[in-house]
Amino acid sequence: MKKIGIGCLALIFSIIAASPGPAQLKKIRFSTSSIAVTELQFRMAQVKGFYRDEGLDLETILIRGAVGIQALLGGSVDYSSAAGALIAGAVRGLPVRLVLIVNAKPQFDLVGAPEIKSVQQLKGKVVGISSRGGAVDLLTQLILTHHGLTPNKDVTSLVIGTPEELALALRTGRIAACLLSPPRQLILFREGFSKLAYSGDYLPYYPSGGIGVSEEKIRTNPAEVLAFVRASLRGLQYYTQNRAESIESISKYLGVKDLSLAAEVYDLHLNRLGGTSYLDEAWKRGAIDFTKKSLGVTKEIPSSQVFDFSFVEKTLAKTKN
Repeated sequence: MKKIGIGCLALIFSIIAASPGPAQLKKIRFSTSSIAVTELQFRMAQVKGFYRDEGLDLETILIRGAVGIQALLGGSVDYSSAAGALIAGAVRGLPVRLVLIVNAKPQFDLVGAPEIKSVQQLKGKVVGISSRGGAVDLLTQLILTHHGLTPNKDVTSLVIGTPEELALALRTGRIAACLLSPPRQLILFREGFSKLAYSGDYLPYYPSGGIGVSEEKIRTNPAEVLAFVRASLRGLQYYTQNRAESIESISKYLGVKDLSLAAEVYDLHLNRLGGTSYLDEAWKRGAIDFTKKSLGVTKEIPSSQVFDFSFVEKTLAKTKN
């Protein structure tokens, strides 16, 4: 299945280069939740000039989880990559939509201190999260619950911050475990820390990277949204099809000096991308139902309240023609 997914990516993302953009570029602000491999496709699109080809001058701003949604709604940023927090916000009724999923499967592994060998051994311990209500928080709760532990009762959740801060807290013993994405968990595994769980084994229907936008932006400027989605898909296409350059970018962008580790990060990430499975209604329902359960929401939430993949579908349709 993994090989099929990667092959599909290569086929459907054969997106032709856009015509040269106008001399006057439009400034847009894009909030990302961390410096991680899940954001690398956007970085690749920016470095290769794909956004400029679409007439966009991209500024990337680091804003954590749910805080990025408030910045989005307040107009401080135009787009956000905090996919988990975006789904949670939309389920609650906030006027936001996810318009692209880059990673249709979670990228996180639950990493434990060297002496912790199972999830059950986290009872009475402290686990670190990046923010309340974000993807890391929700996925951590799911894994704990699956193993018979009650979040915030059997296990204490502590907001630590960025992935770098989470890794430091784990190393210094401030926390006993946390979810981390490549390359951080791979580095810690080499140092003797324990792999307790892969989040995708508990929830395959959940994103760890994407593009979220306000309803107002979709309504008032759909051309800009389409341009941003199209350029981002080109970045994803380039990333999946240019292994050597992508490994080099991982080394530079994520600070992974060991190229063998950078290659390990790339291969792991590529196998967990999940293709375009997010276009299926089953995927959408899985992501929504998980979020509803986590938030204690019981009413029915239509997928159209959370997702608008029409821009992806337009891009793919044009590519096939």
